[in-house]
Amino acid sequence: MAEGVVESKEEMKKRMERIKKGEGQGETGKKLKETKEKTEEKLGETKEKTEEKLGETKEKLKETREKTEEKLGETKEKLKGTKEETKEKLGETKEKTEEKLGETEEKLKETREETRERWSDIKENLGDVKEETASQLEKYQRESEKEGKNPAEKFLSDIITGFLQKTEDVNQAMVERTGTLIPIPLTDVVETDDSIIIMVDIPGLTKEDIELGISQDSVEITATYEEKSLPANGKFIQKERGYGAVHRTINLSTPVNVKKASASYKNCILTITLPKKQKEMTKITIQE
Repeated sequence: MAEGVVESKEEMKKRMERIKKGEGQGETGKKLKETKEKTEEKLGETKEKTEEKLGETKEKLKETREKTEEKLGETKEKLKGTKEETKEKLGETKEKTEEKLGETEEKLKETREETRERWSDIKENLGDVKEETASQLEKYQRESEKEGKNPAEKFLSDIITGFLQKTEDVNQAMVERTGTLIPIPLTDVVETDDSIIIMVDIPGLTKEDIELGISQDSVEITATYEEKSLPANGKFIQKERGYGAVHRTINLSTPVNVKKASASYKNCILTITLPKKQKEMTKITIQE
């Protein structure tokens, strides 16, 4: 089996050598020869086409390289111009920034000086205000002592008096403008060592038209004005008098003895006398 295989290889080798030397006969030799010639022809054509394509490719590569170098040159030029322009703009920006910084420093310097001057003025004004306040406080204390009150009592009394005065001014203005509001009675309050005396102007009424209420720290007055009937076929040409009830509360600066209070109404003036409440003292026996 092995020898048959070896012989076949040898015969095949001899046959191939005969074909190469032109000794081959028959159809097989001719076909191989034709195939060889066609193959060599196609190889020649392929080689020519390949060389032609290679030449075209080299040309295109050359053109591409030239264009790339041209574009690269243009890009370098643009970059160079941009760099110079950027450098120039940076220089301008730096100059402007330094200029602005200088102006800012000048303004800060001016602001600092102005602030220092204003602070000096404020300190001077504060000193003046302090002196004025001390002077006013000393004056207020003297007035309080003169009226027999401590500063807190006088301060509260002045606030109440100012408020009532403003209220009376507003109501009086309403009366003058409209003529329909009943004026609040004008009141004087006088304090002595042992009593408080209140005098109230209430014109055009009788004592029956006045109600009076007294507590330890306030007095309430209510006066009622009744509207008079018109004569037959009468009508108002001008109307300034008001009708109805008017109420007034007077706060007292010190407690009073309500049970010993008295009041009188004469010549359109209501006078109220309020004895001050005396401090009650209780005697205590001292034990051994």
